[in-house]
Amino acid sequence: MKKITLSFLLLLISFTTIYAQGIFDDSIHTATNFGSVNSPGAEGVQNIIDQNSNTKFLDFNAFDGIGFEVDLLGVSQTAIAMEFVTANDAPERDPDAYEVFGSNDGMSYTSIATGTIPCISARFFSRTFSFTNTNGYTYYRVNFTGTCGATSINQIADVQLYTAIGDVPVITCPADIIINNSTGQCTGNTTYTVTVNDTEDGTITPTLVTGLASGSDFPIGTTIVSYSVTDSDNNTVSCSFNVTVNDSENPVATCPADINADTNPGESTAVVNYTVPVSDNCSTINPLTGFTPLGTINGKAYYISDNPFTANNAYTDAESQGGFVGTIRNSADVTYLLNAMNMAGITETILIGYNDLANEGTFVWHSGDTATYNNWNSGEPNNAGNEDYTTLGSSGGWNDVDTSTTFKYLLELDYAPQQTAGLASGSNFPIGTTTNTFVVTDVAGNSVSCSFDVIVNEVLSVTSFSLETGITMFPNPATSSLILKNTSNDILDNATIYDINGRTISTVSFNTTLEDKTIDVSNFTSGLYLVKLEGSSGNSVVKRFIKK
Repeated sequence: MKKITLSFLLLLISFTTIYAQGIFDDSIHTATNFGSVNSPGAEGVQNIIDQNSNTKFLDFNAFDGIGFEVDLLGVSQTAIAMEFVTANDAPERDPDAYEVFGSNDGMSYTSIATGTIPCISARFFSRTFSFTNTNGYTYYRVNFTGTCGATSINQIADVQLYTAIGDVPVITCPADIIINNSTGQCTGNTTYTVTVNDTEDGTITPTLVTGLASGSDFPIGTTIVSYSVTDSDNNTVSCSFNVTVNDSENPVATCPADINADTNPGESTAVVNYTVPVSDNCSTINPLTGFTPLGTINGKAYYISDNPFTANNAYTDAESQGGFVGTIRNSADVTYLLNAMNMAGITETILIGYNDLANEGTFVWHSGDTATYNNWNSGEPNNAGNEDYTTLGSSGGWNDVDTSTTFKYLLELDYAPQQTAGLASGSNFPIGTTTNTFVVTDVAGNSVSCSFDVIVNEVLSVTSFSLETGITMFPNPATSSLILKNTSNDILDNATIYDINGRTISTVSFNTTLEDKTIDVSNFTSGLYLVKLEGSSGNSVVKRFIKK
């Protein structure tokens, strides 16, 4: 049985490495399975102590963990740290917890340390976990349980236990750093200090292992920064911390000014076109229930489904969302999407829209896009078992798969800012005022909104068209005075002003020539009014204006 029991002896310093000489030696030691292990012939347990990251230990029975034991052949060793190296593929197969045991008879084991292993997408990535132990043992057992994804397979490239020689250097990393993005940038700049002291060697300069140096621009999301240092006794110490950059900057949405439009004579609507430009320091994308947003590339919004689907069901679901299983057009798209997935904590293999359903061996995109880019893994596609679909792994490589296995899938939609009120550009707007409202959201969830009105004026008939086109009213909205500018060949006789309910508010007689007219509206209450203008020819036209 491979059940992990928490031990109060554990002292886990975030990714801290303290080691000198490794305890396991593949040339003299033999690793044996512990518990129910089902490994392929070339991926057996001895690979876990061979210190070769290109080989791995794989167990199809992940439900009970992946464990091994090593007999040190009567030599007592005091282990104080464990090094763990991720294997070559499928980050979801990485274990997420461990327990170390010691024994001096090979039968009665004592739990020395337990802990969690943070899940990451990096392959062949080495991390070392230190713990408190003052006892020497001639047998060691290491057990790993749980997986980083929904899978029944566990995998590990290498495991090594370490002791120390002489005085160990003391390395000090800062606490986790959380900052906001730099204005206008999809990054945040931060500085930090990592110090090292050694009793024998004095001050030693640490080496950056992973992450970015102090003073760098860190991407949005969390970056693991690791440093290590080795003293003259070959004791190596490392420490790690997280730099998290939050995108605190709102996107920008620019709605147009209010738009006035006239109907054609006798019609009840007018076609109005407009644009709403949007921008963001990172990427704008509309929220979508059941999906994690990644970002927008050249007008295409990309998401990852929160739930796994078989390939054929993913295609159906994508179409029901109004889109397609996602297209990847070049290597830059791959880099962008993998980075976005990593920042969202998505490390597993996903389904993309490349398929040869129609013609075996001729792959096309679900969207119909003509892009020809591909990045097949070595030996792929091999169509083993009628594999008509394609997956993208965390390393960026592609593999053809059938529809029996479930994957989260990449969804591709056309991007447009989210309209919450009004009518789309190019629509037939009715007579009156239509308020159009847009909400713009970025990947981090920051959002802004903007609104504008489309005001459609009715042209009553063909006979009134000359007055309609020849008379303009301004300002509109008006505060105190409404000016009528008459460029038609008709003379205005009078104007009757109605409120929105059709009640007569005022009648103005002109009885003058073609010159401009001014109407005093200072005493009118705020609202929408109709002005019926009658010319000496007998023609009339109705205009609208707003009193502020």
